[in-house]
Amino acid sequence: MYREIFACYPDDMMKTYKDVEEAAKNKKLEKYDELKGKIQGHAVFFPLNFLEDERLGAQMSSVEYYIPDETYV
Repeated sequence: MYREIFACYPDDMMKTYKDVEEAAKNKKLEKYDELKGKIQGHAVFFPLNFLEDERLGAQMSSVEYYIPDETYV
């Protein structure tokens, strides 16, 4: 229910940037009033697989690509 209503991120269900964009468009906040009585406690998970299908390293077109890795240690 939490995912359906709020579409919060980071979330393991979102493997790519496209998934994040789709979730943002599909928020169903109007359902909150209907379902709020069924929500109990806190529903927070540590997202281990968020954006796992994306290449998150520095791209050749970014400044970070040309700076040595030792700079970030």
